[in-house]
Amino acid sequence: MAHAKSKERFELQIEQRSTFGRRAAKALRKDGFVPVNFYSGGEEAQSYVMTETHLREALHSGEQIFNITIDGEQKRAMIKDVQWHPVTDKILHIDFLGVRLRDIIEIPVAVLAVGTAIGVKEGGVLQQPIHEVVVRCKGEDVPDSIEVDVSGLNVGDGIHASDIHSDDYEILLAEDITIISVVIPQKMEEPVIETDEEDLEFVDEDGEESDEDNESESDSDEK
Repeated sequence: MAHAKSKERFELQIEQRSTFGRRAAKALRKDGFVPVNFYSGGEEAQSYVMTETHLREALHSGEQIFNITIDGEQKRAMIKDVQWHPVTDKILHIDFLGVRLRDIIEIPVAVLAVGTAIGVKEGGVLQQPIHEVVVRCKGEDVPDSIEVDVSGLNVGDGIHASDIHSDDYEILLAEDITIISVVIPQKMEEPVIETDEEDLEFVDEDGEESDEDNESESDSDEK
């Protein structure tokens, strides 16, 4: 019902950082760069810079584990922290954490619904309250996303955390949590408009006011 989706890892392009301090960081950002820290295995953090354009590409790639080359050695890295400007959407700083392929890590992974449910074809509505789950696995087994086949769901059916199994990862979510379901759509009630009978005009087939109205007006005139 569910399977992990992986692809070739995104290659992070970084450069050595030669200037430090608040003024230097501000100048880097003005020139389109973002300060980067890389942590690995309890070692002292190493400082680099990346272009903001390339960093945004990495963040929007949908990947969880990235390739990164440091001192000629290719390593794996995951995002540890991102600092954003409180007003604009500029990235101020980012921390990457080195990941060894055999390390057990916990990391958020997107859940994607695949297919069209039977219940949806019959008029039901697909609901997905959970779009991301945290998984525990080895660094080499981190999926870019978890695809869930919903094509067999009827109205009233759902997929729970306990329904997603894998030999490569464990979902850190209570088993009874509903991730995706097909529900009956809520019917919209038509508004009831109350009308005062005294405001109604009776019209005959020729589009003229009825005799009843005319008689009422005549009686009124006579009085």
